[in-house]
Amino acid sequence: MPCNIKNPANLDLSELEPHVQGMYDHFDQKIGFNKPPTMIFDSDPGNQANVLGKTAYYDPSTLEIHVYSDGRHPKDMLRSIAHELIHHRQNLEGRLQVDGYHGEGYYLENEDLKKLEHEAMLEGNALMREYEDTLKRKENKEMSLNEWRNNELNQLLMKRFGILKEEKKPDADGDGVPDWADKKEGDDENIKKEALQLEMFDTGSAGDEVGGMSLQQKVKDCKDRGGTWENGQCSKGLEEKKDHYEDNRMSDDDHIKAIEHHLAALRKDKDYDENHQELEENNPAGSLANSKFGGDGMPEDELTEGQKINTLKESIKRVLKKNKKIKLRFKK
Repeated sequence: MPCNIKNPANLDLSELEPHVQGMYDHFDQKIGFNKPPTMIFDSDPGNQANVLGKTAYYDPSTLEIHVYSDGRHPKDMLRSIAHELIHHRQNLEGRLQVDGYHGEGYYLENEDLKKLEHEAMLEGNALMREYEDTLKRKENKEMSLNEWRNNELNQLLMKRFGILKEEKKPDADGDGVPDWADKKEGDDENIKKEALQLEMFDTGSAGDEVGGMSLQQKVKDCKDRGGTWENGQCSKGLEEKKDHYEDNRMSDDDHIKAIEHHLAALRKDKDYDENHQELEENNPAGSLANSKFGGDGMPEDELTEGQKINTLKESIKRVLKKNKKIKLRFKK
């Protein structure tokens, strides 16, 4: 609800009145007034001449805000109205009925009235600043939009009637193609190289063939095996790595078993060697120099299987005796 405005000072309120109503509406949204006040613009030349004269006051009995208007800036009058609107709220809330001194200089004598004045000064100025900044922001947005529309419309009209010509792009060779779009030396060759590389990769005919596989085939094969193609090579997938480690482990186990079996055989040969040496020392005639005969002096083809094995062991023993390095290696 708009407030009532009276103008006994006969001011030109064509520009001020919209702000009076707009600021009152802003205060009403923030505070909430049960009843609107009446704004009265007074004229008092005598008060105008007094540097410390009155600027405005609120009459709680009539709900009127009196504003002294002589020689004042419109914004200064709005600031006085903002202050008195807080007193209007205090009155509607029944807080202006304060005991004590109410005469001139009450601000120094009456603490209760002093608190009410502090409230009016603080909240009145703050709410007025909110109203001002909110209004300016809205006006700036509308102005920017209108300016943009006007500029666009002016540009179109000026081009339509030939007043404004479109700026031409730089074209040094005059071929109708802007300089930035002109072909440069080497452009065709670079385009051909790039196209050839793309075509070779798409068809799987790019170089670097290993084992009959093209680069494209190798990448696909790597991904099929769960690997990742990086820096020209395939990193093994988890399953392939697991199989690789399992194969290595099995190979190591077999190798260790073979070594253990070989060492056991060498130990048996050593025991046989020591026993047989004692027999030869006790019966020199029974020793053989020819490897074609066994310990009994019989031809090799007439020996039994056990005798052949013993003869082979004797031969190994003689070789190990002649070459100590081989013997040490087998012992390890």
